[in-house]
Amino acid sequence: MGLNEEIKYIQSPVYEVIRIIDGTPLFFQEHMARFRKSLELVHYQCDYDDREIFYQIGTLVKVTGLKNNNIRIEYGLTDLGMVMICFMVKSEYLDKCFYEQGVKVKTACIVRKNPHAKVVNKSYLDQIKALKEASGVYEIILKDEVGKIAEGSKSNLFFLRDHTIYSAMEADILMGITRLELMDLFKKLGLKYVELDIYEETLATYEGCFISGTSIGVLPIEFVNEMKYNSASNHVIMKLIQAYDDVVKANLMQIRRLYL
Repeated sequence: MGLNEEIKYIQSPVYEVIRIIDGTPLFFQEHMARFRKSLELVHYQCDYDDREIFYQIGTLVKVTGLKNNNIRIEYGLTDLGMVMICFMVKSEYLDKCFYEQGVKVKTACIVRKNPHAKVVNKSYLDQIKALKEASGVYEIILKDEVGKIAEGSKSNLFFLRDHTIYSAMEADILMGITRLELMDLFKKLGLKYVELDIYEETLATYEGCFISGTSIGVLPIEFVNEMKYNSASNHVIMKLIQAYDDVVKANLMQIRRLYL
């Protein structure tokens, strides 16, 4: 297990990206559960157990000295057989000002064939990169040909109205780790959560929105296309950001107790 630039995949690998904070993988157990679900969906069987993977992550952190970074695990069929590799990836964490103002996102007609499995798709990644560069937005929001909105290209998407959180249907989105943590927080904070088909033409009916993900946590949205929201100053979204930060701290302490 390690980074090998000579490895050539015969089939697209399954992957998982985990955020490392102060040397500890955040939501490690949850990431491993999703990783194994992705393997199951593409009929891969991995012989590494969670503790072995945790140990390899720790070794990579020590070797690189990168204690606050994203780490990527890949497993797939190569010219050398079934191989798992673990390596650091370029990681950019947003400044506080983006959470205080919100970010701009843009919708695009792109549909992921299998949203529940994290499988490398280079053409998809290239398409997203080109759209971001052309429009100057932080994230691309996926929609189908009739304007039904799913999620961000690498994030989950939520809308807010009258103390109710709305999201696309589970069948249409990746079950993000941060998203799962937020669903628990919705209950604890007394917020109603509803899954439904969200269409682009209804965006004006919501009072705020945000995306969530490994690197960004909970990030308010200021613009969806030309539609402006005061998400960053919305008291519900502000409360969610603080509550999520508290969950992160508690999880890091739990992982250190279990594995270190």
